Amino acid sequence: MIKLKPYLIAIMIKGMAFAQPDTLWTRTYGGTRDDWGYSVQQTTDNGYIIVGETGSYGAGSTDVYLIKTDADGDTLWTRTFGGTGRDYGYSVRQTTDGGYIIAGWTFSYGAGGGDVYLIKTDANGDTLWTRTFGGQDCDCGWSVQQTTDNGYIIVGTTFGYGGGRADVYLIRTDADGDTLWTRTFGGVDDDYGYSVQQTSDNGYIITGYTKSYGVGGDLYLIRTDADGDTLWTKTFGGPAGDCGWSVQQTTDNGYIITGVTTSYGAGENDVYLIKTEPDMRVEESKSTTVKKGFLTVDPNPSPGPILIRYYLPEDGSVTLTIYNCYGQRIATLLGCGQRRGSYTLRWKMGGLSSGIYFLRLKGAGFQEVSKVVLITPGW
Repeated sequence: MIKLKPYLIAIMIKGMAFAQPDTLWTRTYGGTRDDWGYSVQQTTDNGYIIVGETGSYGAGSTDVYLIKTDADGDTLWTRTFGGTGRDYGYSVRQTTDGGYIIAGWTFSYGAGGGDVYLIKTDANGDTLWTRTFGGQDCDCGWSVQQTTDNGYIIVGTTFGYGGGRADVYLIRTDADGDTLWTRTFGGVDDDYGYSVQQTSDNGYIITGYTKSYGVGGDLYLIRTDADGDTLWTKTFGGPAGDCGWSVQQTTDNGYIITGVTTSYGAGENDVYLIKTEPDMRVEESKSTTVKKGFLTVDPNPSPGPILIRYYLPEDGSVTLTIYNCYGQRIATLLGCGQRRGSYTLRWKMGGLSSGIYFLRLKGAGFQEVSKVVLITPGW
């Protein structure tokens, strides 16, 4: 079983292939409580910048922990960010002005039960601005990169937007951290985005984890254009769980992805490394967007009943299934053959408690997902 939390692994290799690595130095940072490092980058002065979380310092039970070192790993300064709640830093990059951009997760600020946390600092680690992104549900930022126009691209996970219980969450901002656009990716089940990089054509490559596609939970690779619209997707893995933690574009314009696999290798969990060709062929993405149906719900939110309207682009078998916010199937409203055309179905939503539900319409070569919020009296 894969635990969906990324950990930083730093590997320094010296000498001939397969030789044991020689340690130059090691350092530890932190106090008497739990302190974690999740992301590191070498800085332009040959030192290092590290971000993580600290339970030893700061204002809350857990705060974002930023550490700047010299070339020998000795501390130059540290900073903490956050409020009285729990706050985490998962990704840090030095920016073109010599400062730093941090992405993470905040329970101290924002609109809901955990939001994407974006922090911009100057070269001394002092805050220039902060931003939060997300809705009333849980939203988290795992990876950030400065883009060629000095804006930022963030990938993470959202439980409040998209078509499933959890979806890949892509956020594009300007240089001040203000939103230019957002995108979600995934199906009716759990889908997570853990790493993003801008590509040579100004698009984006994302890796993470999907239970909506593939077999048994797979590594998820998503390629978008400059506007965040999907060019292709690909899954990798076997019958057990497989997940991608990091992706980079290579010099041949292909991609290198690393993560963890429980499907292959010698142990329960093994390091998973995948190299792809420069451009994944269209037929490998298994795209189903050629045939387009639609699915709408009205009213929404609703105390019930609701009217479900849908369109079938061609004759064939169709199913309409209802899921709760945990991805559990609670009802199948339709399972039969129908002719091409528009249909309306009334559903009472009887016996259900208040919350978020998902409707999945699946037909020959297409799938549509819609979300409905049920509000019962006294909610």
